[in-house]
Amino acid sequence: MKVIINRNLCGHPPFACEKCFGEFLRTGAYPDRSCMLDVIDDGRPEVTAEITSGEYTRTLVVTDEIREQVIYDGYMKFTDFPFEASEIQPPDGNKIRKIIREYAASKTGP
Repeated sequence: MKVIINRNLCGHPPFACEKCFGEFLRTGAYPDRSCMLDVIDDGRPEVTAEITSGEYTRTLVVTDEIREQVIYDGYMKFTDFPFEASEIQPPDGNKIRKIIREYAASKTGP
C-alpha cells in the first residue's frame, strides 16, 4: 500500500502527526485523516508513505520489521526531515483547496 501524506493540510506539530500515522497503521490503515491525499493499493505487503512537510518530501517504507517502532515511537527517526519541515502552520481553506487541486492534477498529467 502507498499512502500520500501532506502535513501542510493539517498544521499539527510533528509529535501529533507521528501519533496519528501510528494509529493509522495500528487500526488497519483506514484513510480517515485529513492529511492523507491518497491511499493506493500497490499489492505490496509493506506500507510506503510519501510524506510532504513544508517544502520537503520524504519516503518511508514501513516493513514488518519496523512497523511496531513506527506505531509507538513515531516515524521521524526513520526519515531525514530537516528542522524547518516541522514548522507547519495550520492551513486556510484556500491553501487546502490548492494542495488538493495540485495533487489531483499531478495524477492526471498535463
